[in-house]
Amino acid sequence: MAGTWQEIRAARYSTVTPPPEWPAGVRPISIDGVTLFGINPETNKLYWDGREIVVRDRLRLGGWANFLAILVATGTFGTFIVELGNVLNWWPE
Repeated sequence: MAGTWQEIRAARYSTVTPPPEWPAGVRPISIDGVTLFGINPETNKLYWDGREIVVRDRLRLGGWANFLAILVATGTFGTFIVELGNVLNWWPE
């Protein structure tokens, strides 16, 4: 393994050619490059060479999708309550 941070940064990428299905510009990390990963134990945030790794792809539902999701969740909860009432004999037969 390389010794100084400059040596580690110089060898951070693997010399192996990435597979063709990877996006253009993406390169594999070398074993020395793994040393550049870090974690802040207080926040559990992941860092690469001192810069925070942020995942930005989030699922955002539109107006109708939100409405339908709420409707489905409400129906599911209602079904749960009815079935729970049947199991616990809350309703007269």
